[in-house]
Amino acid sequence: MLKDLNQLIKDCRDHFDSLEHTGDIHIDAHLATLLKQEFEAIEKSKCHIFPFSISLISEDGLRADLPSSLLWYAHAFWPLDEALVAYQQKRDSLRKHLVGKGFSYAEVKAFLKALPSQDLDYSSPIGKEIKAFIDAMNPSDASNFHKLLTDRAWWVQPHKKSEQTTGKTLERSDVFQSALTLAARLIVNNASKLQSVVRTFTQSQTIREYFEQLSKEPIRYQDQSSLPTAKATPHLAIAAKNEIIYGAPGTGKSHKIAEKTAGQKKVVTVFHPDTQHSDFVGALKPTMSGGAVTYQFRPGPFTTALIEALTHADEHVYLIIEEINRAPAAAVFGELFQLLDRENGASKYDIDATDPDMLSYINQKLADKGIAPITKLALPNNLSLLATMNSSDQAVMPLDTAFKRRWSFEYVKIDFSNPDVSQQTFKLSTSDGEKTITWKNFANHVVNRKLQDIGVPEDRLLGPFFLNKEELDSDESAQQSLCGKLFVYLWDDVLRHKGRTNLFKEGISTFGALQALFNQGDNPVFNETVDQLIIEHSESAPAVNDVDEEDRDNNE
Repeated sequence: MLKDLNQLIKDCRDHFDSLEHTGDIHIDAHLATLLKQEFEAIEKSKCHIFPFSISLISEDGLRADLPSSLLWYAHAFWPLDEALVAYQQKRDSLRKHLVGKGFSYAEVKAFLKALPSQDLDYSSPIGKEIKAFIDAMNPSDASNFHKLLTDRAWWVQPHKKSEQTTGKTLERSDVFQSALTLAARLIVNNASKLQSVVRTFTQSQTIREYFEQLSKEPIRYQDQSSLPTAKATPHLAIAAKNEIIYGAPGTGKSHKIAEKTAGQKKVVTVFHPDTQHSDFVGALKPTMSGGAVTYQFRPGPFTTALIEALTHADEHVYLIIEEINRAPAAAVFGELFQLLDRENGASKYDIDATDPDMLSYINQKLADKGIAPITKLALPNNLSLLATMNSSDQAVMPLDTAFKRRWSFEYVKIDFSNPDVSQQTFKLSTSDGEKTITWKNFANHVVNRKLQDIGVPEDRLLGPFFLNKEELDSDESAQQSLCGKLFVYLWDDVLRHKGRTNLFKEGISTFGALQALFNQGDNPVFNETVDQLIIEHSESAPAVNDVDEEDRDNNE
């Protein structure tokens, strides 16, 4: 039976508008399993379900990340999708009918390309066959199918009525997908995937029924001032937390964590673009035993840190994640995402261990220490997660909102007054001859000053520890570090879209040319403005008060 699309669009929109909230939904393990089965059947893509998002990866490696809030659209609009499927099948039957009557594929395609249109001519040869096809239906279906062919406004309803007269035509395979997206009034980068999300509900009554009874409380940001104060346990001075240390490159983020965790038990890992959940948690790995290949669980840094915390309950343990945003962090954490909500330092919610080998490994380590086994996973109140993040890197992956709000953030500003900053000097060629300049003056008063003048954001400026003391230990190592590290960063990352002549001399068109000119040692490589700043702040010039970038902004 072909339904009244005009009324159905109105009903679905009313249903959606009546929902109490339409934000993120927590996808539990059971719903994730159901959705994964349907998505992989519909999309023919790899599907990864996370607590608050869905990731689809095509055979070509193209990725679409869908927020869990799209499930609200599926909940409200699946009846429309079901109806559109019926119309699509009827349109395909009409195409076969016309070809069977002797019309060529090209003729049929050209005719459908003109539809929907009120100018449909039922008296033409092809029009007569279409009328015969429609007349064979029951009166209700015939009336509705006629409207599909002739009245665009009846079933294609964009937000602006002025757009109803244009759009995709009936010969296109995605015309019904477009009708669904317009009905849902959705504008997102992955709008083309909305049909796949809705189709999981259309095809699975089990998903629809499970979604109905699923807890769908709105996920809200919490005012930190309203949260209960973490109470220290008798054996711990502080409650555990999740904290991300972030700032420009070379500001000393890792050093700050090292200071915070000095003398404490810690497990350190580094995220990179290929880091996966199994790397972080652990997995079965082959090993040789008595000449035969056997499989044993090899713990990842998370499991190692958790065991350390559970077996040393009177000590604070730190899991340190360097470069957390160089991997898809929410995907790497997977179901452990749920454990990041804390109350009095410990996980507010626990979860079932999805990997029995992991649970067995943990319990074996606990048994070795005479500690009772666990049945669920949770972060104890003596296990803190500390991470570093540099948002200026080109290869970073953004952290989604739901993931970020479970962390506190500490910003490390650019501070050249730090006594640990290198005081070493190196030589640079200028228009006034060779000049000796300290790393502090060169990075702070020359490079950063110029980058600020051209509007480079703070997270791309140079931190005081971008080059360390060892890299500046001699003229030779300083020259290698400046050209092989600092210049590469400025040329490839910072000035790529700002214009390299904002810092370097006119006529240097490639990095190879820059390197060659710098290594000659007797020619300036910087433009006139930067050249004068080097002269002004060199060792032979009058002393300049040392201020950091924030103080300079305030003075200006």
